[in-house]
Amino acid sequence: MTQARVLIIQDISASCRISMNVALPVLSCLDNEVNILPTALLSTHTTAGFDQYTYLDLTEESEKILAHWDKLGIRFDGILVGYIGSVKQIKRIEAIVDRFLKNDGHFILDPAMAESGKLYDGFGQDYVKEMWLLAKRASVLLPNQTEASLLVGSQDLVQESVDLENLVIQVAQISQETAILTGVHSKDGQEIGAYSCNGQAQQVQREFAPYYPGHYEGSGDLFASVVTGLILQGKSIHQAMTIAVGYVSRCIGRTSHLSEDKRRYGIQFESDLPYLMNQL
Repeated sequence: MTQARVLIIQDISASCRISMNVALPVLSCLDNEVNILPTALLSTHTTAGFDQYTYLDLTEESEKILAHWDKLGIRFDGILVGYIGSVKQIKRIEAIVDRFLKNDGHFILDPAMAESGKLYDGFGQDYVKEMWLLAKRASVLLPNQTEASLLVGSQDLVQESVDLENLVIQVAQISQETAILTGVHSKDGQEIGAYSCNGQAQQVQREFAPYYPGHYEGSGDLFASVVTGLILQGKSIHQAMTIAVGYVSRCIGRTSHLSEDKRRYGIQFESDLPYLMNQL
């Protein structure tokens, strides 16, 4: 199969298995030509007890990179965007998509801005509004339940009574094509997975895998990377979701045996990359 040229726009946490450190190897193993546009360089990620981390904003340098790419005529079959961080940066992403994504390309957006019923620190409704505008450009949206509820204007951010099937249908109608609702728990709490929906057909499918208690840094980044890589290799949204749920579960299962200190550096995903490659 022909390699797709994909651009990853995320930060680099130099010592952790999250964001760019996950996306680059996963997308490469799925036989894609990977290009990166780092938004910032950090010594670690910013949660799980890491303090006094270093941070270098790369906006100025990335503008130079983009200008050079434009002169070279570089364009992309896919663009994956994760955590952005500011309204200004969201608007910048819109311009990059318009400028560098091929007409038939895929724009995959993980609208990382909230979890567990609340927005991340420093974000307000202005950020949600701008993210909604960016989401309307996406081929595939990958929100968790809180982010999905914010995007559709619902006040039910974490209530168990939320109709998840209806929620993913509403989110898919925001995007250009499809949506996957991530981090969905089964009714008995023993499994975790995702709902996918084709926006036009409104066909909803579900996939679940064993749930491992605890918080696993970078699981969303890993899921988004797998889905992106598979879609660019011709898998349907439902196929990509099914494989991603299974792969992330395998990796979390392997990581669950590690100490809490080791787990905060991210998920041990490398050992199962051969399994992932065999899904192509």
